[in-house]
Amino acid sequence: MMPWIMVKSLFLVLSVTALMSYAVYKGYFNGAHVELGNQHYAERVHVSMKGFLPRWIKMPFNSVVNIGYVIIGAAWCAATTIALSEDKIRKNDAQMFYIFNLASCCYGPIQTLRIVTQLKGFAILDQWYTLPFFMLVFLWGMNTVNRWSSAWNMIFMAASIGSYFLTLCHILGFEICLGVHICFAVGGAVFAWMKAPQAKCRNSFICALISCAGFVVLKLLDLELIKYAEFFKYISGHFISKVFDIGQVHFVNMFCFAVSTALYADSKKKEK
Repeated sequence: MMPWIMVKSLFLVLSVTALMSYAVYKGYFNGAHVELGNQHYAERVHVSMKGFLPRWIKMPFNSVVNIGYVIIGAAWCAATTIALSEDKIRKNDAQMFYIFNLASCCYGPIQTLRIVTQLKGFAILDQWYTLPFFMLVFLWGMNTVNRWSSAWNMIFMAASIGSYFLTLCHILGFEICLGVHICFAVGGAVFAWMKAPQAKCRNSFICALISCAGFVVLKLLDLELIKYAEFFKYISGHFISKVFDIGQVHFVNMFCFAVSTALYADSKKKEK
């Protein structure tokens, strides 16, 4: 049976996802610049796979890899439930873990639909959904440091979601928003680490940064890599970038878990 905190988190994630999907469906962001069409991706179906793959699957590896978001999200939801039942983390921290990882579970199907259909609506939702991920890391860090109220969390999350309107003002609007969100996420993580220097989180912090850099760089180099090796026509830079991104979700969880458990353990010692 799901903990009540997880149920509330699921309702919140699904509600926000539904509102974002509705805004996209109504065409409010039709003016946003997104890349559509298989020509924007390096991956092609290998001749050995054409005999048994449906014709509508043009990029098999880029389609399948997104299940990783669901697996990682579900695994960390389970880990959070266990930690909560063993009194290793606070309820507020557990809620942040649930929200982050349930959003990861939702993002996997969204990304798959974008790859398979190449429809503008799914491309917009894919871009937009990325921003709250990074904002959640920032909010988790600030809640750890300052014990922010729900009101502040809602204000910053609303600002994060609303920032996507910049895509309607400039062709590089999404890239600008994403860069700012990444800086916020790193800043929030650093603040949290400073609050708990005793936490064993250095390796996970470094791995999360490397994963983030790999995600951005390999995605940008997707079409360039095929100029150097035919291998990247099948195992493309975009596919590898998604592997890095899934790794990023995992290492962010590891980092947050190390800090959360360390801080909670210290607080329980002081109470004795």
